[in-house]
Amino acid sequence: MADISGFWTTGGTSGDQQVSYTQAQWSTASKILSACIGFEGVASNYLNELACTYTGANTVAMNTGGALVDGKWYLNDASQNITIPSASAGTTRVDRIVLRASWAGYTVAPTVITGTVSAPAITQTSGTTYDILMYRASVTDAGVVTLTDERTFANVTAAKTANRTRTVLVQAVSDNTTTAVIDDYGAPLVDAAAHTAHGMFRVPSDFVSGMTVDVIVYVGTGSGNVRLSSAVNYGALNEAYNTHSASSAESTYTVTTSQVKSYIQHSLTSAAAGDYLFMYVYRDGEDALDNAATTIYVVGFLVSYTADS
Repeated sequence: MADISGFWTTGGTSGDQQVSYTQAQWSTASKILSACIGFEGVASNYLNELACTYTGANTVAMNTGGALVDGKWYLNDASQNITIPSASAGTTRVDRIVLRASWAGYTVAPTVITGTVSAPAITQTSGTTYDILMYRASVTDAGVVTLTDERTFANVTAAKTANRTRTVLVQAVSDNTTTAVIDDYGAPLVDAAAHTAHGMFRVPSDFVSGMTVDVIVYVGTGSGNVRLSSAVNYGALNEAYNTHSASSAESTYTVTTSQVKSYIQHSLTSAAAGDYLFMYVYRDGEDALDNAATTIYVVGFLVSYTADS
């Protein structure tokens, strides 16, 4: 079984209707409901809280967990893949992943709402179609997906919800010795040269799960493509610096001028409190496919994770 929801009108066969709900299903529903104080949102500390990660081209994996959506409990007891279609050639599109309760289909299920350059609106019509936010998904024409956590936890007040996800920007520095290591907009990676920007971070003691690192880049002027690769090596004190690693192979990225955006995201599946992160992004400006005749600036590395409070 992957996911199920309830309680729907009994006696039917569509969606998640049951002729009669089993004792085990009632017990599961009670566990989810007891993990929630609010009337909607993700059940806190239940299984893996429906955390999502980018696992490959056009693919996001939703982990296990439970939620309440328009008064219906929802269970996902096995990781499942969600497909995010590629954007049109030369563009980046912003979609949303939601949990959608469909009263016509008798289901609660992960659903992708396709956007444009901006995130799309969600639907919240009680008793008909009702969405709760899960993740914002920025997708390139190559199917590379960058996730932004938009989950609300049903047992956390609005004031406390903002404190569950910690986000820290680690400033980048460049190894470019021919220009400033730090410029007005960040660490410069110039055209027609091969240079790297770096950053370091120690995982705080309040870390619980779900650490990601986004490479944040600013491009002031110019057009075309840049060739970038990136990696995060990490390990605990007295361990090898690269005991664990997450990397992105050299790929072509289309320059978006006058915007600060995430070009690459890493998921650190083995991160633990006290780990030291060694982060870098490399521009191969000497590659023929790197044809953006402009300097790009690495603003820094955006480290996000779920904290214990």
